[in-house]
Amino acid sequence: MRNYILIAILITSIVGCSSDATLTDEEVEKYTEQGKEIAQASFKKLSSQLKSAMKAGGVQNAIGFCNAAALPITDSLSNEHNAIIKRTSLKLRNPQNFPDSLEAKMLDMYQIMSRMRNPVMVPKILVKSESEIQFYAPIMIANETCLKCHGVIGKTMKADDYAIIKQYYPNDKAIDFKLGQFRGMWSITLKR
Repeated sequence: MRNYILIAILITSIVGCSSDATLTDEEVEKYTEQGKEIAQASFKKLSSQLKSAMKAGGVQNAIGFCNAAALPITDSLSNEHNAIIKRTSLKLRNPQNFPDSLEAKMLDMYQIMSRMRNPVMVPKILVKSESEIQFYAPIMIANETCLKCHGVIGKTMKADDYAIIKQYYPNDKAIDFKLGQFRGMWSITLKR
């Protein structure tokens, strides 16, 4: 019961920060689909290149790829889709992905939902302004490969690999995840 009250409070506070404009059911469906398509295309592009980097040189090569190429790839996809694409989390690796205040509230909401029995982790739409819609979608730890860089040190992640990650990201917090856990979210600003 307490979790449902917290979610209601979070949703109210998030909605309270948005424009007074409301969306029709058709607009909600349109922007949800648009956001999902962009998130899926972005995930596909990032993950295919990450897998290639991992295959070519293991975690060391993959983390070098993430450090040098992930944000530029996201930026190019933003230009391609005429949107602002971002990945963020409560447990950051790259400080450039730090959540803004609305993203932090949505991350909190998804985190609370993820702890519920049978959580329903679905995308959400928010009217950001008269000209912008904000799309949020949870990112889950979907496969064992994710755990090589985000898992538990000494179990699903090698200590030597984590030492390399810490060289690139000294303040890293993006570890100790297990398969199926909530990792972060897509935050995509769409033109209205």
